[in-house]
Amino acid sequence: MFKSLNFDGKMENIYPSEVVAEIMSRRVVVLAWMLLLVPLMALIPSVSAQGVLPSVTLECTDSAEIDVSSSSSGSALIYCEVENDSMWDEEISIDVDFSELDGNYEDSLEIAAGESETLLITVTAQQSDEARDYLVNVSAEVTTAAGLPVTGMASASDEVDVTISEFTTCDHSVGQGGGVVEAGEIVSFSVSITCDSNTESTTSYDLVMIEKSGSSAWPSGFEDQSPNCDVIIPDGGTSENCQFMILTPSNLADSWDGCIVIVESGVSTPNSCPGSNLIDLMVEPKSIGIGTLELTGNNSIFGDYEEEAPVIIGGTAVVLVLTIVAVIIRRRRRSLDD
Repeated sequence: MFKSLNFDGKMENIYPSEVVAEIMSRRVVVLAWMLLLVPLMALIPSVSAQGVLPSVTLECTDSAEIDVSSSSSGSALIYCEVENDSMWDEEISIDVDFSELDGNYEDSLEIAAGESETLLITVTAQQSDEARDYLVNVSAEVTTAAGLPVTGMASASDEVDVTISEFTTCDHSVGQGGGVVEAGEIVSFSVSITCDSNTESTTSYDLVMIEKSGSSAWPSGFEDQSPNCDVIIPDGGTSENCQFMILTPSNLADSWDGCIVIVESGVSTPNSCPGSNLIDLMVEPKSIGIGTLELTGNNSIFGDYEEEAPVIIGGTAVVLVLTIVAVIIRRRRRSLDD
């Protein structure tokens, strides 16, 4: 079969040696299987539940989802059931095509006749990967059965839809500002915003005033003069700065003591001042003064007796008026005596 007659009448090999070796190897395997199968032909009715030839079945979960946000693992698990439904112990080779993703798995299984094993596949993705569906292909091939090589005789495959889900996460940091201010002044500060995202989206921020008493209702007379803080987030994320301004009421009667916090739209408003990332603020009533002297306020001439200032001022005014009246009466009496 592998020889031809040359002009000298001799037979020579017309096939390369490696081809001959491969063909002979396959013949040996086929012959070995024939020797195994012939005695079993009479037993076929009793072994109908298990195949005489090498065989493998593969069934995987239909889909998986990966969250690639910074707070997640960026991976998902795929479960596959690999079954040897033949009458021979088999060694099965596993191969996974992750498409544009990454992952790891056990590339070889040894499964006894009629048994099955669960194959665990980990699929991983990066934040830079596009949020969409990816197709992962899993294949299994029997490489040996009963200790004999059977490559190419039995295989199975399955496909899994893997989805990278969309995400957008933003953090903000409040700059300096606030402190103790006088009624009628403007309180201004900036906020730095950083967003990570694998899709195009938008968000916005608003300021909330929270009184130390725990009330987050907007205080009467205070005016939010801040421009809109709208953040347009492209795929890949962005960084933005927003300015916030509050005009305090000039006619404030009592001190306002609390804090200012910045809240992203859709996030619940806190009921009390947080421990960080806020503006502490105390607004005091406007000072009443004569020239450079302040009768009320932080630099009041009354010092610790500022609360009694109205009584002191009133009493002083009464004494002054009585003194003026007494002086006038005395002068009139003198003029009458003269």
